[in-house]
Amino acid sequence: MVGTFGRRGRTVGHALASICSVAALVLVATSAQASAIAVDASVPSAASPPLTQPLANLAPVLPATPAARVWTARRITAGGVRQWIECAGHGPVTVVVIAGLHADHHMWSLVLPSFAVTTRTCIYDRPGLGASPPRAVHGVVTAGQHADELWALLRAAGELGPYVVVGHSYGGLVARAFAARHLATIRGLMLVEGVGPDDQTSKYWGEGGDLVNIWTSRKQAAALRLGSIRLVVEAAQDPNRNYWGGPSYGETKAELAQWRQHQLEASYLSTQSAYLVARRSAHVIEHDNPAAVIAGVRLIVHSLVKRTRMPPCALRAYGAQPRC
Repeated sequence: MVGTFGRRGRTVGHALASICSVAALVLVATSAQASAIAVDASVPSAASPPLTQPLANLAPVLPATPAARVWTARRITAGGVRQWIECAGHGPVTVVVIAGLHADHHMWSLVLPSFAVTTRTCIYDRPGLGASPPRAVHGVVTAGQHADELWALLRAAGELGPYVVVGHSYGGLVARAFAARHLATIRGLMLVEGVGPDDQTSKYWGEGGDLVNIWTSRKQAAALRLGSIRLVVEAAQDPNRNYWGGPSYGETKAELAQWRQHQLEASYLSTQSAYLVARRSAHVIEHDNPAAVIAGVRLIVHSLVKRTRMPPCALRAYGAQPRC
């Protein structure tokens, strides 16, 4: 969250790396190899089965096919960097997942199979994270630069959209910058405990050997105007920890109140939005309450496929919806 990443980014980065390691172990234990990595080649991998939690009326809107269970992974050089990307599934839109600071694709192992049953889904690792090599020359980067590099990667991979972009934590800034720069390709946006333009942070955060200029990144994210594009914002019940029951960040009541207020305000970016405080979740909601994250994506896709206005209060089974 904002105060955490601002004052204690190194500590949080190590904690997130630990969670990624745990998630990786879970993934290995539950599937033969959910993320097969290929260099300059497409290699299918056997993804773990979708989650079986009841998802109210948000069942997959498209029939499951073998394509939903076969993940194709590649490393591609585009936009001046080499990045790893993995995709599976089919559907009218492509869900693009953007992880948080220091986090890689393993963080999303509990939700990706269900995303791919719902529609086309892609996840990638930024330079220096997970399966992506670091930059040849380290330097200062921004969310806007990360967004441009993601755009180049998707085009080079033949993943042309339209997109539903999902961003967690710092990935929320990248998602906003990406949407602002390519709004014509965006059909939905989901912010999961996303850092926003108004959050007070330190100027630089380290990641993958680079320094991310967060002040500039916040300005780039502030350019987003969604209009009526579908939006889901999911906030944590306990944003003062990385994961439910874990050690506290030590934020003050004022800092937590400000973070929660900014999460709520993010839901007003669109005239078609849903805001959820996910039950029994800390900052990494996709780890603590994966069913809530799956339901949020399915809500957007369901509304798009059915061509209906997105219901703002359809996620009550997964937590509190203060706007309802």
